Amino acid sequence: MLPYQTISEAASALGRNLTFGETLWFNYSAAKSDYFLYCHNILFLFLVFSLVPLPLVFVEVLRWAGFDRYKIQPKVRLTFSDMGKCYKDVMWMFFSVVGPLQLVSYPSIQLIGIRTGLPLPSGWEMVSQLLVYFLVEDYTNYWIHRFLHNKWGYDKIHRVHHEYTAPIGYAAPYAHWAEILILGIPSFLGPAIAPGHMITFWSWIALRQVEAIETHSGYDFPWTPTKYIPFYGGAEYHDYHHYVGGLSQSNFASVFTYCDYIYGTDKGYRYQKKILKKLKEETNGVQNGGSYNASTVDLKTD
Repeated sequence: MLPYQTISEAASALGRNLTFGETLWFNYSAAKSDYFLYCHNILFLFLVFSLVPLPLVFVEVLRWAGFDRYKIQPKVRLTFSDMGKCYKDVMWMFFSVVGPLQLVSYPSIQLIGIRTGLPLPSGWEMVSQLLVYFLVEDYTNYWIHRFLHNKWGYDKIHRVHHEYTAPIGYAAPYAHWAEILILGIPSFLGPAIAPGHMITFWSWIALRQVEAIETHSGYDFPWTPTKYIPFYGGAEYHDYHHYVGGLSQSNFASVFTYCDYIYGTDKGYRYQKKILKKLKEETNGVQNGGSYNASTVDLKTD
């Protein structure tokens, strides 16, 4: 809740007129509690989990001409019923774990100092903080993910997420309840290190989930803007992790690939790419975006 009754009071406190964005923020948030604003995350997550994967559902089910060539594992096809079940399971976990967690975690947001007042952050401030959040989350998530691939972690927790060896968008948040709680820690660390505005925090939560859906899409679209981000993993990179599955020690990165490269956990993937390239050259055929289900040879490797 803002400590100003009118826009003129806010302008006087800032020593300048409010920007257009700040005026919108004032009109929306002035009379709303900080807790209510924080709980907007529940709505944003619901919308992201429900709507962002929808285009992928149509592509998968309708098999639109021209899109099949981008399917990473072309031999695997999921029905509308399969994806509906996945969404149902995700929503069950959302309303029983994710939503309640958001409702009770507000004191931690107060503790680290996420603010809701004026002025709003500049574009540069938001971008720099979001970059910090992604880097911190990526590094800590790498080690937690790697831990979950030991025998105990995989058998007891992480195997649920790997039920989809050929992932789909709705499978991005599909996981054991304990994994959802554990992986909330990396997502929280970035804002704790570099606390910003609530709008930045909203953006972070939404963008991280959109990124997860993209990497679980099952399609390697050449026009994806993320292909221009240095060291970004993407759908093909993470799809290999699901394809190999099990207790494999390959491609643990959640966003960027540098940890896998530094710690040597992408060797199987790089070997796979090398062999596929060689097969493509030998057959002079058109491979499907680095498809892993090569009919001529089984290339699964750690």
